[in-house]
Amino acid sequence: MEIETENQMHEKDNHNPKNEMRRSWSQKGRQVTPLQIVPYGSVNTQVVPGTTPQAPATPGVEVRENIDAYSGAYRNPLGLVMFILHLLLALAGIGFFGFKGIQAALRKGSERFHIEHWYPQLVGAAAVAAIFSCVWQWIVVRRPVVMINGMLWASPALSFTAALLLISTSQPPCVGLGIVLLLFSVAQALYSCWVNSRINYASKLFPKALAPTTKFPDLQHPSYWVILIAFIWVCFWILGVVGAISQKYAALSVMAFILSLGWVMEVLRNVVNVTVARVLALFYLRGMQSNVNFSFERALTTSLGSISLGSILVPILEALRVLARALNLVGGEDEFFFSCAHCYLILMEHVFRFGNNWGFVQVATYGKGFVKAAKDTWSLLESRGLEPVINQDLTSSMCFLSGVASGSVCMIVAGSWTFATHKNLTATVSLLSFIIGYFMTRITMAMPQACVCAYYVCYAENPQNREFDSTISDRMRDFQGSSMV
Repeated sequence: MEIETENQMHEKDNHNPKNEMRRSWSQKGRQVTPLQIVPYGSVNTQVVPGTTPQAPATPGVEVRENIDAYSGAYRNPLGLVMFILHLLLALAGIGFFGFKGIQAALRKGSERFHIEHWYPQLVGAAAVAAIFSCVWQWIVVRRPVVMINGMLWASPALSFTAALLLISTSQPPCVGLGIVLLLFSVAQALYSCWVNSRINYASKLFPKALAPTTKFPDLQHPSYWVILIAFIWVCFWILGVVGAISQKYAALSVMAFILSLGWVMEVLRNVVNVTVARVLALFYLRGMQSNVNFSFERALTTSLGSISLGSILVPILEALRVLARALNLVGGEDEFFFSCAHCYLILMEHVFRFGNNWGFVQVATYGKGFVKAAKDTWSLLESRGLEPVINQDLTSSMCFLSGVASGSVCMIVAGSWTFATHKNLTATVSLLSFIIGYFMTRITMAMPQACVCAYYVCYAENPQNREFDSTISDRMRDFQGSSMV
């Protein structure tokens, strides 16, 4: 972390602060020295230029760190190098298999590979996903309370519809895929019923977390640009996947392409995440209206290494953590199995603190490396007693279900198109369409998820901030008064 003197030198030499941020109307009457946080509600808020005020700290509130507003240092360069090498390798694979696919399509006779039977439907699915994701985000931001139930129930309904359509084809691959999707839709519906008691709290918190977005009319623009980048990448990616299907070991090649797409899409999603988190963190902690384009530029440059590393760690650790919790719940009466499941859960809870989605807030705000940011953020949330609250938060589930809903829509569109033209390709095209739709919508849903993450983390740093009400503290008291803690 750079010291305050270095940050001031960056401010003078490398950047014009007028272009980066401007004070909100509530802060104009109070002068604050650069990169110093003054807790709301402190006794003495007057600052003498050139000195550091010694305001009495609020009981239980740790002093925050310097906000990394001007530092140009790159974090986690190894993660950035790995991601760039992966992109080059992916481009090489796309070029090679795309060429092989086109070459096979130019053959004559029965050995000809009809690339035109695959490509239009998959590109159409990507276009549908791009439109759906932008419209879905727009509705969520403007009608958050209504969309809580919408996100929880639209996904199982659309998944169920897609499953019925696949089963109705009577083709064995489609029927198998349809049965899996049908069971998945039932599981989603049961989950939506199970979390019904949490909807009341979500209906209070979600609108409050999204409220500051009205002060930044262009806060959604980065997600639109990233969706455009994702659409272009997917169009090239499809060429490689379809070409790989025409070659030997197609399943292995396609799996590698899917994993590659997952990492690229996670990086793009977290670029939006870090951009939004930085804008809102500066607003909560400093009362500043940060320039969205500047934050977007930082996410694509100095923070990209941390984003790349976090984008590969977080999905893996979160999946392992969910598995550990599931095993712990079904441990049953077998003492040995229960002990193993409990030990595994304790291990994953410990490892999770080094790679969690909450760390992206401090990556954005303080310019930390991802692992340190994740560890510090989780320790901060634990010290405030917020762990049970955030573990019961529905935001990540709603974003996941939004992705599933988008994937189901793309599956319905592309699957129906393929069944009407080339029935034998329906199952494969439907599955790839679902994957494309899921990842595309997760990108735009990073914006509301970042709003919620920033709200929690900034609350943990300064609960006395006037931007926060009693919603979280009331929820904490509910947990303290129940057996869930």
